[in-house]
Amino acid sequence: MKRFKFNRREILLSIIALIIYPSTAFPNKSNLNNRMKPKYMGSKDAPIKIKEYFSLTCGHCASFHIKTLPKFKKKYIDSGQVQLELIDYPLDRLAVIASALVRTIPTDEGYLGAVKTLLRKQKIWAYSKEPLEELASIAKSFGISSSQFKKITQNFPLMQEIINKMEMESKKFKITSTPTFIVNDKHKISGALTFREFESELLKFLKIKNS
Repeated sequence: MKRFKFNRREILLSIIALIIYPSTAFPNKSNLNNRMKPKYMGSKDAPIKIKEYFSLTCGHCASFHIKTLPKFKKKYIDSGQVQLELIDYPLDRLAVIASALVRTIPTDEGYLGAVKTLLRKQKIWAYSKEPLEELASIAKSFGISSSQFKKITQNFPLMQEIINKMEMESKKFKITSTPTFIVNDKHKISGALTFREFESELLKFLKIKNS
């Protein structure tokens, strides 16, 4: 399975305009920290912790979430063996705005549901001639009004925090493609693998009873 590879420096330069903003804009640091809280799927007591780095405009990420994740969730996450942390890793300006949108939704369930919806409908909005209009239309199903959506597209501090997190994680784990998965902060799995391929890679690192 092919992976989407990218030059991190080029991506950051392409979205640099998003992080130049007045220092007085959106000063509520507490609210910003709340938006950036880690987003998990599964039990905090799960012995296996997996971090997924994904972009909402990445076709391979959409493929993984649509075809592989449901099976993996049923077998490993719902059974309490794995906790999956979703980490926004936007690859372009549109993905940054989309990440800010899902991060604005107040509940973890709302965030996870919005991510699922945007990846399933990725071709509708990400490849549209008017992507922001399509994204705003979908956002209404999340309870986000047009005026609220406009404010989200101007919430540059939140976008900068998302980019800062991406930069920090990239340096820490040497992320070079999406989707990328880090298992227990040690092992790396890359690509939109099928369920069997992903499970096989995971079992190379961990002694899990494959029942």
